[in-house]
Amino acid sequence: MEELITTAIKYHQYFIVGMLIVALVNLYFIFTCKEFSKKVKKVNPVYYALFTCVAFTGILVLGMNQMHMSHGVYLMILVWLVIFVMSMKLFKKYKYGTPDEYRAFAKKKYIIDIVLIVATMGLVYAI
Repeated sequence: MEELITTAIKYHQYFIVGMLIVALVNLYFIFTCKEFSKKVKKVNPVYYALFTCVAFTGILVLGMNQMHMSHGVYLMILVWLVIFVMSMKLFKKYKYGTPDEYRAFAKKKYIIDIVLIVATMGLVYAI
């Protein structure tokens, strides 16, 4: 059982790092490319697939730890919810807003995502 928990935590960490890399790639496209829409359309599904994998592996680890909720777990859930809500708002900007509105909000969103994820990893693993 212990090996299963460590493997699930390892995959959870891999998915988080993958999310960071994809967020950085998205940010690069948004800052540098004038026609960023097509590139972001191809990268966004990867980002959200990794985001879902992070949630799934987090739920697995939480279940294997018999639903033991620590401060780190609460922080991770809060960060996941913030990223989820911001992603819904970003989709609304993409669907109903102008490209300039989308670009401005996407810059903020991905910068906040990166800061939240790095800060959460730092706080959780430092405790």
